[in-house]
Amino acid sequence: MKKIFTLTLLSVAVLAGCNSTNTSSPVSALNDKLIVSPNDNRAYDTLKLDNGIEVLLVSDPSVEKSAAALSVGVGLLHDPMTQQGMAHYLEHMLFLGTDKYPDSKGYSEFMTKNGGEHNAYTWLDITNYMFKINNNAYDEGLDRFADFFKSPKLYPEYSEKEKHAVNAEWSMRREMDFFGQFKLARNLMGAHPANRFLIGNLETLGDKEGSSLHQETVAFYDRYYSSNIMKVAMISNRPLTEMAELAKRHFAEIKNKQIADPVVTQQLDFAAAAKKRVFYKPNEDVKQIKLDFTIANNMAEFANKPNYFVSYLLSNEMQGSPAQVLKAAGWISNLTANAEPAMYGNYGTLAVDIELTDLGMQHREAIVATVMQYIELIKRQGVDSKYFKEIKTALDNQFKFLEKGDEFNYVSQLAQSMQDYPLSHAINAPYHFAEFDAKSVNKVLAQLNADALRIWYISQHEETDSKLHFYDGEYRIAAIEADEITSWQAPSQFALQLPTVNRLLPENFTIKAQLANNTDKPALVIDKPALKIWHLPSQQFNHQPKGSLEIAINTPYAKTDVNAAVLYAVWADLYNLQQSKLSTEASVAGVPFALTAGNGLTLSMSGFTDKQTVLLQEALAALKVKTDEQSFQQALQRQRQAIFNQGQQFPYYQAFNKLATLLSDGGFDKQSVLAALDKVTLAEFAQLQDKTLSANQTRVFSFGNYDLADLKQVAKLLEKHLKVQQATPYTKRGFWLPEASQTLQWQEDLDVADVAVIDLLVHPMPGYQSKAAAMVLQGHFRTAVFEKLRTEEQLAYAVGASARSIGEYSALALFIQTPVKSAVDMQTRFDTYKLEYAKELEQLDNTTFEQLKAAALVTLTEQPKNLADEVAPYITDWYKENFEYDSKAKMIAAVEQVTLADLKAYYQQTMLNANAARMNVQLRGEKFQQQGFATLPDALKLNSIAELRSVVKTQQ
Repeated sequence: MKKIFTLTLLSVAVLAGCNSTNTSSPVSALNDKLIVSPNDNRAYDTLKLDNGIEVLLVSDPSVEKSAAALSVGVGLLHDPMTQQGMAHYLEHMLFLGTDKYPDSKGYSEFMTKNGGEHNAYTWLDITNYMFKINNNAYDEGLDRFADFFKSPKLYPEYSEKEKHAVNAEWSMRREMDFFGQFKLARNLMGAHPANRFLIGNLETLGDKEGSSLHQETVAFYDRYYSSNIMKVAMISNRPLTEMAELAKRHFAEIKNKQIADPVVTQQLDFAAAAKKRVFYKPNEDVKQIKLDFTIANNMAEFANKPNYFVSYLLSNEMQGSPAQVLKAAGWISNLTANAEPAMYGNYGTLAVDIELTDLGMQHREAIVATVMQYIELIKRQGVDSKYFKEIKTALDNQFKFLEKGDEFNYVSQLAQSMQDYPLSHAINAPYHFAEFDAKSVNKVLAQLNADALRIWYISQHEETDSKLHFYDGEYRIAAIEADEITSWQAPSQFALQLPTVNRLLPENFTIKAQLANNTDKPALVIDKPALKIWHLPSQQFNHQPKGSLEIAINTPYAKTDVNAAVLYAVWADLYNLQQSKLSTEASVAGVPFALTAGNGLTLSMSGFTDKQTVLLQEALAALKVKTDEQSFQQALQRQRQAIFNQGQQFPYYQAFNKLATLLSDGGFDKQSVLAALDKVTLAEFAQLQDKTLSANQTRVFSFGNYDLADLKQVAKLLEKHLKVQQATPYTKRGFWLPEASQTLQWQEDLDVADVAVIDLLVHPMPGYQSKAAAMVLQGHFRTAVFEKLRTEEQLAYAVGASARSIGEYSALALFIQTPVKSAVDMQTRFDTYKLEYAKELEQLDNTTFEQLKAAALVTLTEQPKNLADEVAPYITDWYKENFEYDSKAKMIAAVEQVTLADLKAYYQQTMLNANAARMNVQLRGEKFQQQGFATLPDALKLNSIAELRSVVKTQQ
């Protein structure tokens, strides 16, 4: 199950036959050959099987793992009303055995042994299945995968279990504001098919009068799982001819039931669905306005991008834009626009989302009026070809230098895209802007009116009179009055104007002839007491005119002083808010940048290198934030809201965040942070800025297309704007030093329903030998615990095991978020399961072990897919001051030496070792707060992070 695609969904134009690859620019809106980025050296082909399945093949000799995805053009919009959630439930059931492979655990166990991963998601008009696996297991992987769509068992005896799994997934999401708001938006659509419960739960799925869950599951599969509405994407190291044979062998026998594409045609009653104001009370502490326009599905016009054109203008941050004038007034902190043209099947949405300040809450009608007046300005003057040229240039640049991604995600995206777009545009559709079509833009703009509008006021202060069914949300609906609509035609109180031209679009894509460093490891190229710059040239992608700068302005203050930590977070917040115009301009140009807080500040910038020094000059000139008391207090309030909203996350997310804080230094208690937010002053903020800019150690990691002159210019700009008078010692992250027999417990009550438990035990010996054993073991352990506690016992949707590095040490952890067990019961089950798994591990044979080991090695030795992949291990070592940059090589060498006996010994010395250092986190949801926490033998219950720091040692 997933949320919302970032790529929009549209109807598919089915193409027959075999298509070759074309990397040239199309001369018409649509092309009849597959369009691939000029930066992509992989071989592509397409074919249509005799049963109607379109297949897109990608041959890449460099990949260590192969992947495939199959999408079915049916989803939640087509659930039977008697079994709402059916499409999602069926997605779960398909994984539980087929005629050829009847073992319900067989697929997941096969994936684990062969370095694989697998998943699926269901959305309104698509169900998409995907897997990735070691190359040598691809043929059998395809055979197992394809059998889902030929002869799934759909065991009746698993109906009850999977129904509970779906229910647990719903339970995790019922408190999420997105799902509540999305449900309410669909409720307003009346008899339209979008108005149904999508995920499914125990109330909607099950046997009832006139409806058998199993019979309807089989009927849904038999009706809709037809080859002629399926698409397949495959990537492998094999040549295209072999891949085509694999596709035919495994997918050609899927039955073609010759069904019509499932579509939604029911018309919407706009009089009932729109011209409404929705007052919504969320669980999170947010203050938002959403202008939600329902538009006709226009996905067939993707090549002219009318929705993108309108959203681009509405989202701009240039002088005179709604975002700029409303931020300047202190009313909002963010404004974005986005379109999902097939959100409801034959209808979509174009929405403007606005984050408000407390002051903005007093001016909500004026904010809405400003956006509506700007839409009128666009209608009058904004449908201009100069914006088409700017957008087209930016998209063309992105596509020309498009980087590879992970195979798993790539086939998933392709299988979705093949449902959405003509096959020839499955890759380039998001970037393809063929021509300026004023008519299509005006058609979208004409729908941005009161008759298609819902205005959402979202805050915890709303007066409500109704509650949602299935989700935790309260709301009230009112009409938008005629007087307010009329007021939108009046001149704006602000000086609104359309955006000016983007200055940062790259023009020079030349690769530097002589890079700052010509070795294959990072080299220190500028070395001064308070400024050091390293450079690493790309080895894999040195044809890319791109680079990244990681500028760490390192100070020791935030590690021990909660006030400093809070003020650094405020600094980053205010800076990013004030520089949103520059940031938006840079992002459109393909050079995103942002400031983050940590041990000081980090300014990160990446993308095309052509105009990076121009951008860096402007970014650094604004580094010292100038603000007033009102803006400072608004930033403090945003920090308070963020802390509150962290408490509304999934409990297991909260548990892992807490674990991370406990395992490393530099964190503070929520109460300490809140107290600091109430205490710090604008004067203290000014003092911290001066102290930071004059006393720090600035380190820069540069990667990619930079020569020495570029980096000297970077140094010059940093020295100009920082004016460092004193070099401070470098401060890096520290980690808990685990000691024998040390058991630490954190117990906390939550404002959400479920329980989350993490039980982590540390191996007594530091070093790569232990880390390697943990890495090889974790896949087998994770699969076993998932199959037992989730699939068989249905204790949770989010459950598993993981291996974790803690500085030089390693650990194993069990984790769960459960809606059905208390913390005591869950910890008891964990303790008994550890013994059960020990017996299973004892039965592990050498053949399976060698498969697990090989899978770990393939993962470690995979070639990077893109620039970010390539630089990641070097950046990690750089922050740790491991200037040998050999962590990955040491890990590979250690895994190569791991034996089956090492795995079994590692488990004994962690999970079954009474003297192992242990960190146990228990978060108790509201549903279980009448029941106790689990107490571990000889455990120290921590009451604060400060107490933790006083009783533990830190690795040196």
